[in-house]
Amino acid sequence: MVEPDPEAGVPDEVERIAESPDSIREAWNETIADTRAMAADREEAGYETMVLVSQDTSPVAPDAGDGDEWGLTHLVDGDTAEEFTEARERLDFDETAVYQAAAADSVFLVTECLDHDAEFVLLIAGAFRRREAVDLVRAALDREKMYSHVRLLDGTIVGSIEHDDASAFFPNPGEYLIQGGERTSPDDAS
Repeated sequence: MVEPDPEAGVPDEVERIAESPDSIREAWNETIADTRAMAADREEAGYETMVLVSQDTSPVAPDAGDGDEWGLTHLVDGDTAEEFTEARERLDFDETAVYQAAAADSVFLVTECLDHDAEFVLLIAGAFRRREAVDLVRAALDREKMYSHVRLLDGTIVGSIEHDDASAFFPNPGEYLIQGGERTSPDDAS
């Protein structure tokens, strides 16, 4: 384990100062605006789109919780869940793209799921704290896949999407692993 440099300050304190509510709010608003702009671009190209803005995104490792579901879980309201469920029943997503930005310890992402045959695009906007994803990063990269789940407030999963490229979600795994104090060199991603 890497010991922090005492001259560099306490990492949590540095992050707390850098991560003001205004910067987080601004990054989240930019994520939502980017998501809506991406949807508009896809609509111009002839695709039907659905935008889900997660009210809470949780990174869940395979050994966490009571269920078998692991990946990123996205909390939505009942009406959105119903709309998603109806669309999910007729779709077979064949491509995923993940766009992300970071502000201090927070990751803001848009997951784009495409069904080219149906000309349909699902865009999921979410945000989570990097330190909460350490176990998920390790598991997803080891298994070489990832999942997105849409859930209700009571925890009910209303639909899931499997992604065959975990590295799209975690392109720089060392940034996550160092959060758990597990990184010993820049190349250590396992």
